[in-house]
Amino acid sequence: MNITQCGPDEWADLVDIFSEMERYHHPQAIIAAEQMAKYLKNRVFPAHSGTEIYKGMRDGRIVAFACVTILYPVPRYSGQMFIKELFVSEQYRRKGLGHQMMAFIAQRAQEKSCSQIDWLSVREDSAAQGFYASLGAKVVEEVNYHRLDQHFLTQLANYPDQA
Repeated sequence: MNITQCGPDEWADLVDIFSEMERYHHPQAIIAAEQMAKYLKNRVFPAHSGTEIYKGMRDGRIVAFACVTILYPVPRYSGQMFIKELFVSEQYRRKGLGHQMMAFIAQRAQEKSCSQIDWLSVREDSAAQGFYASLGAKVVEEVNYHRLDQHFLTQLANYPDQA
């Protein structure tokens, strides 16, 4: 598999695999190619998104991708590479492509002076848990992951200024 970083104008090439990922995570959702294209072009690929997108090519098509960003501050004057998405197309799974993608991400993290890579995964996905453990990753038990859903996000955004 040949892995490269996507350029800013390659968003249209990733519509199909991003749509496949959405169907994988949300089987009941209706994914429209036009909406996905607009989302990738306007939200994911612009430089201001802070996201790097890596694509894996095999058999003349994109069969894997990852989206990463670097977060600061991190101890020891370094960065934290965060993987937002890692996805391998269904027919290419369990062939070592995920490992290749993670190795590429690790190389990029080192090139950018990051001291760690972090990501989230579905706890009940035993295949994913086994894969990540095989890389040497540990589950970080000492932190909590927090989320404000749309209702509480709006409520907090409308909180009156107390100053």
